[in-house]
Amino acid sequence: MKKIQSHILLYIFEMIILAVGFILILNIDFTFWTQFFILTCLLLFYVFLGLIRHTRDHDISYKVVIEYVSIALIIALLFVFINVSRI
Repeated sequence: MKKIQSHILLYIFEMIILAVGFILILNIDFTFWTQFFILTCLLLFYVFLGLIRHTRDHDISYKVVIEYVSIALIIALLFVFINVSRI
């Protein structure tokens, strides 16, 4: 619980940025490539912020990096597979 309290502003900032990005992707009629670019920027932000947090806490490992990158890739691939007809 102490770690959550010490990172609460970081989590709030991350959730706001991700929510705004996903709202843009879902509600504005962008082309597929514009949506994919926005999603890629959001996912890079997610990975970067997660790795910074773990580096500050000195608990970063190879497994943590693989986890963040894997989650980002799964989300990107799901987006592509769902929108394959728009490519």
